[in-house]
Amino acid sequence: MSDDIIQRTEELVREYMSKYDCSHDWFHVQRVVRQALALAAIESKSRTVDVLVVHLAALLHDVDDAKYRKADETPFSMESFLVGAGLDSARASLVCRIVDGVSFRKELLAMEHDRLGTSTEDERMFRTTCVELACVQDADRLDAIGAFGILRCAAFSGARNRTLHDPKDVALQDITYEEYVKQSDGTTGTAIAHFHEKLLKLAGMMKTEAAKQEAKDRNAHMLEFLAQLQKEYDFGSPL
Repeated sequence: MSDDIIQRTEELVREYMSKYDCSHDWFHVQRVVRQALALAAIESKSRTVDVLVVHLAALLHDVDDAKYRKADETPFSMESFLVGAGLDSARASLVCRIVDGVSFRKELLAMEHDRLGTSTEDERMFRTTCVELACVQDADRLDAIGAFGILRCAAFSGARNRTLHDPKDVALQDITYEEYVKQSDGTTGTAIAHFHEKLLKLAGMMKTEAAKQEAKDRNAHMLEFLAQLQKEYDFGSPL
């Protein structure tokens, strides 16, 4: 039964992702799935992990992504699909909750709610203790940094016709949910500013120990890239 649910979900996601640009394509999904399952295997040595939930949430994590959804587009009924594919309602609900909370923008919103005191205890506990969310979230964030992260940032910027680098553009060090949504949905900001506004922060937001260790190396690679970029930009500049 599990294999059938996974196969049906893979078929759905492969077709669904074909309308996105290459920064959020089927290959991205495959990398996130592979990394999420690897993290789940490590975490399962010390606590219980629902691997099927991790697998399905990783597959579906970018389906109906707010960055790509058109204003008149009908939201995808993920829970109905999962139940129809044979998953029990409780696990289907958990998968949907993970998918809904996995993104950086949702984490920004949750952090703002925490500061305002408007988040519930259930929401805070879910974000901090749900191991399945941690595995999928960390896997998605790992693919946003390092070598693939650099490629994906450039690809997304190209798809949105966003400037790659403007030395006059000042990165928003403490970007808010509203500011991030505006940049994600439009063409404001630059690709290089995005490193400082999001990508270089992700290593410090990892939840599993294995992801924290892997993120250190990928973060160092991005810092080397940015140093090289600045060196190239400075070539030929007045002394």
